[in-house]
Amino acid sequence: MNKTEVRKYISEQNKLHSADEMATLSQQICDKILKHSAVESANTVVLFWSMKSEVDTHELTAELVKKKNVILLTQSADTPPVTPPKDAVIIVPCMAYDKMGYRLGRGKGYYDRYLKNLADNYKIGMCFPWQIVEKLPVESHDMRVDEVLTADM
Repeated sequence: MNKTEVRKYISEQNKLHSADEMATLSQQICDKILKHSAVESANTVVLFWSMKSEVDTHELTAELVKKKNVILLTQSADTPPVTPPKDAVIIVPCMAYDKMGYRLGRGKGYYDRYLKNLADNYKIGMCFPWQIVEKLPVESHDMRVDEVLTADM
């Protein structure tokens, strides 16, 4: 499948799951993030304000703000993202991840451009179980994460 086909497939898979199921799975994934050793030891965590079809990060953000410096990313062309310290952990959303840690986003290249200069930072992808595919089509600008966390179904 090409990237457009994978996005369509994942969008269809998202529709098969209720809001309650996605909320439960989001909580499981966010609990894993909070207990992750890299997150526990980091002073700064970079994450995103989730959209409807993504793992819900709103409660995760509220918890992290109590304990860590938090950089909240928005996908605004008007505001360039903040460069985090080298020891910050970066939490990365997706439409899909593959088993090698490559991500498929919404097709604008926002996170690929952002992650390109952050090789020293530990990057954790988070997604629902049905958003993990065997292999994504990869281009030279596509960036990998170090690890992908999901929920158990």
